[in-house]
Amino acid sequence: MRFFLSIIFLGLVLTLQGQDSLRVVEDTFQRYRLHQLWEIGLGANAYRGDLANSYALWSSSVHFGVKFAKKKRWNGHLALGIGSVRGQNYAYEFDENATPNLFFRSNVVTLQADLQYNFLRTNRWIAYISQGVGLMRFLPKNEQGSRLQNQLSTRAAGEIYSNISGIFPTSLGLIFLLKNGYAFGFRVSLLRPTTDYLDNISLWGKRTGADKILLCKWHIAVPTWKLRKFFVPNQKNEKKSTRQ
Repeated sequence: MRFFLSIIFLGLVLTLQGQDSLRVVEDTFQRYRLHQLWEIGLGANAYRGDLANSYALWSSSVHFGVKFAKKKRWNGHLALGIGSVRGQNYAYEFDENATPNLFFRSNVVTLQADLQYNFLRTNRWIAYISQGVGLMRFLPKNEQGSRLQNQLSTRAAGEIYSNISGIFPTSLGLIFLLKNGYAFGFRVSLLRPTTDYLDNISLWGKRTGADKILLCKWHIAVPTWKLRKFFVPNQKNEKKSTRQ
């Protein structure tokens, strides 16, 4: 809850400070045709749940996305993330008849759509908050690499779950625009899965509520016209070569 209140408070403060930033003579996005920004980046993920009381163990991930940046205040965003999360607690106390796993590592694939609000926008900087919705596929495994979902003895009797979950990511991000049209970005997200089985533990766990994933992502962004220039041959050069 404190995380969301902090984001809302920061957004309100910086919105008031950034009102004049939209009244620029020539908008940078129009000047460099930055209507769509294609992103590729690396991330660090940490899990919190029954096997971790804090975001202490970090794993890597790779991310792809596109930001629809034509509007000044509101932008759409699509993202695909591929990575993993892990947790362990070998001192975990549980009931005498319980036999939960004390370690897990899960491959995670996320697909999400976000609505971003630019509360600060200048010729070079954009700061935004966003709320999204998406799907996550996860696959928890033990130390030997065996799937925990198939090991019914690690959960209470009759406890069966799907490895597909919804996510509701809340994010705070910052983008720096270069004069050549490229951009660098940093983003912090709380993914908020709807499942409590990311670590394969629910009824035998001591924590209430679903598991959480914290994501820190660094990325570079390229506008669509630069990608076209790279992949599509120059028409003038084609005409010259044809004449020759």
